[in-house]
Amino acid sequence: MDAYQTEDEQVESIKKWWAKNASAVMLGVGAGLLAIFSWQSWNASERTHTLEASDIYQELTAVIKEAKFETAIVLANQIDESYSDTPYAALAGLQKAKALLETLERKAAVATLEQVANEAGNSSLQHIARLRSFRIRMADGEMEGVISDIDGVINEEAGLNPGEFLGQYEALKGDAYRLLGNVEKARNAYIAALRSATLEQRLLQLKLDDLGPPPASFAGVANNEMQPESEK
Repeated sequence: MDAYQTEDEQVESIKKWWAKNASAVMLGVGAGLLAIFSWQSWNASERTHTLEASDIYQELTAVIKEAKFETAIVLANQIDESYSDTPYAALAGLQKAKALLETLERKAAVATLEQVANEAGNSSLQHIARLRSFRIRMADGEMEGVISDIDGVINEEAGLNPGEFLGQYEALKGDAYRLLGNVEKARNAYIAALRSATLEQRLLQLKLDDLGPPPASFAGVANNEMQPESEK
């Protein structure tokens, strides 16, 4: 509006502008209010959805403690089918695997853990599930296959990265070699695990000591393995 218009002219200009643009303004305001309402409704729906998943998961953990494993499997399946987009899906998968083990469905337990390892949104839960599946497979005699799969994780194949779980993978590989009777490779794996281990360090040391003294030729190799990269 012109700064030199009189008040009456300004009022008249406003009336004309409003008459011309009222529909567009009201449409814009309505669209804005609708967007706000829709977002609030979606946000409330998401909270409700997650709370429902939480309630079912709490029930699942309770029936696991009560050793009602068949019921636990049903509840875990319900979460997987209806709440797979929530963090509780991966947690329910871990509980389901436990229930399947208790009902002697070992292959189904491994499949469930592998699903969590592939689909969980949290990398730590992925590694926990993968390590548990490896342990079950080792108990079923699949040492060579587990070693191969562990090497795949350590070598970051298929986009995998062991991260802070590297020590656990190395330690598990040591256990597999030990069960195969390959003391030398078990020792190498345990030493590799020690280099990145934290809370499990004492247990790893006990496993390493239990293998007995290494051959004299092994001492130089071990010292080189334990030496920090900056000093090599």
